[in-house]
Amino acid sequence: MNQKLIPLIITIAVLLGGMVIYALNSDGIVSGGGTVAITDVTGRTVQIPAQVNKVVGTGCSNREIVYLNASDKMVGIEQVETNSTGGWGTQLPYIVAHPELMKLPVVGDARKSIINYEKIAELDPDVVFAADVKQAEAIQSKTGIPTVVVYTGAVGTPEQMENYRNSLKIMGKVLGRDDRAEELVNYINSYEEDLAKRTNSASSNMTVYLGGQAYRGSHGITSTNPFYPPFRLTNANNVASTLNISDTSKAIQIDKEQLIKWNPDVIFIEESSLAAAVNDINKHREYKDLKAVKNGNVYGILSYCLHSYNKDVLIANAYYIGKVLYPQQFSDVNPEEKADEIFVKFVGKPVYNNLKESQGGFKKINL
Repeated sequence: MNQKLIPLIITIAVLLGGMVIYALNSDGIVSGGGTVAITDVTGRTVQIPAQVNKVVGTGCSNREIVYLNASDKMVGIEQVETNSTGGWGTQLPYIVAHPELMKLPVVGDARKSIINYEKIAELDPDVVFAADVKQAEAIQSKTGIPTVVVYTGAVGTPEQMENYRNSLKIMGKVLGRDDRAEELVNYINSYEEDLAKRTNSASSNMTVYLGGQAYRGSHGITSTNPFYPPFRLTNANNVASTLNISDTSKAIQIDKEQLIKWNPDVIFIEESSLAAAVNDINKHREYKDLKAVKNGNVYGILSYCLHSYNKDVLIANAYYIGKVLYPQQFSDVNPEEKADEIFVKFVGKPVYNNLKESQGGFKKINL
């Protein structure tokens, strides 16, 4: 070999090696044994396999795994995602779109904060998703499986929505679905922009109220949400937004007298709680005098909070609420067709009619 070429060959080899290391580091820090360092939503650094083929989602995170087109990697579900007693599988869009998931082993019950560590260890996934640090550390210490904390909760404030977008990207990186994560974030952004464009300059003097906000089960008419995202996205005048609430992540219970004092023009009821809410209205005669009830402005919507928060339902509900409050600005929107467009983008199938059958769908409630 020409001795003059040796330095050139060494230089090229070093450059190529640097390029490989840079490429690997672009998605995470690769260390020995084919692992990647991932920083989760809490700032924890977790070493996970560079190639994830099997995953378990706890803390209501299976929804996002489906959103990321990675349901083929799932090896377990939570009890509430089944169609057994107490299960809501037939009402969850991502499970309705992928009913085969209900055949997977049950690894816990999010409603009761129960984790079946033995079952997770037996399934031996490459990685586990968890809802918080305490849960993640418990799973990781008891199973030896790397566990990443993600955010799949409420998005009633811009800060929560930004946290959710970031979490989708982290999950996409873990699952090898970076492009899909970006696609989902772009979907969310485009819908937010469209709703804002339609409603920012629109005038609606009607006050609105959400009744029957589900949270770890169904509730009556006085269960509401001061930070209900579809109201925020449509610039609706949510009477409950005046409440001074520090916890923006869950439903609250108000007094009957407060609802009567607010006397909203329009009431929307989450349909997983419809029976309880209607029973409340019929039981208490004072509710019959509410403007929304007297004028026939009570509407049923899909349940956004059902086994945590269904972001596809959130957006679909926003378009229906927009149609009710601003008919002119939403004259080109068929809410049922729009819902299926959204479901196809998030879970891969048009499941609105299935949810309409199990919950009731978008409709005026006759009282």
